[in-house]
Amino acid sequence: MTQDLSFSKALARLEEIVKKLESQDLELEEGVSLIAEGIALHKKCQEKLNGAKNRIDKLLNVKKEVN
Repeated sequence: MTQDLSFSKALARLEEIVKKLESQDLELEEGVSLIAEGIALHKKCQEKLNGAKNRIDKLLNVKKEVN
């Protein structure tokens, strides 16, 4: 499920999960399931951020080499 989400959709879902965990009286199983999904989403968001950072770093290095 987390594989095909864009960064913004994954972040929005992560925010939904946090709200559910903070505001509702959840059954243990549902809470654990939400935490597991949240961890997977966090990992996916971090990977996308790292990828974007690497691309930006490469662009900045290319610009420095040209100047």
